[in-house]
Amino acid sequence: MSLQRNILITTFLLTGCGTQTTEYRTSPSWQTALSGGNSVDHVRDDGTVVKFNSSNESSSHTIKEYLNTIELQEKDEITGELTVRSILPEHVLNHTLTCLRDRNWDVLYEQIISAKSRQYYSQLENGREEFDMFFITNRRELARTLQRIHGGKGFGDMVASENGNTIIYELSARVASGYKFKAVTFVREDQFLKLDSIR
Repeated sequence: MSLQRNILITTFLLTGCGTQTTEYRTSPSWQTALSGGNSVDHVRDDGTVVKFNSSNESSSHTIKEYLNTIELQEKDEITGELTVRSILPEHVLNHTLTCLRDRNWDVLYEQIISAKSRQYYSQLENGREEFDMFFITNRRELARTLQRIHGGKGFGDMVASENGNTIIYELSARVASGYKFKAVTFVREDQFLKLDSIR
């Protein structure tokens, strides 16, 4: 009887067990701070369990507190003048998309692009006109790229890299072929982030 019981238990263990793949991902603290919590764990179609945790819970709280002290967009009640500020790449993307939608080239030129980019255009004979014309001519394609980069972070459609005060968001090779513009470069100027290039 004990031999029969051992065979039955062994058969159960061999047929009842399977391999389950679990993938652990770390959400950047800024993403956790902006979303109000960790990304939701889920199971992929192939059965892989994806679990998220924050890279640093205490720093995520600190970042969230800091972001709450910054007014990202202010409108002067008397003059109607708009002031925008960006701390994270997502802020730059949102402000740039809003400028593209509203055709607000002044805010884009004066507040969103980097000092280096502004200096480049100011040295050209018709630099400001060339700047405006670039964004007018490429408005739809620029918006497509920025929207895909902004929305595709969680799906592997975008690759981020950082070097010193420069951050680059680039469409992954899997999706880049369908886009005229494939990368956005941000540069930190003091405490704020600026748009340096779209290529």
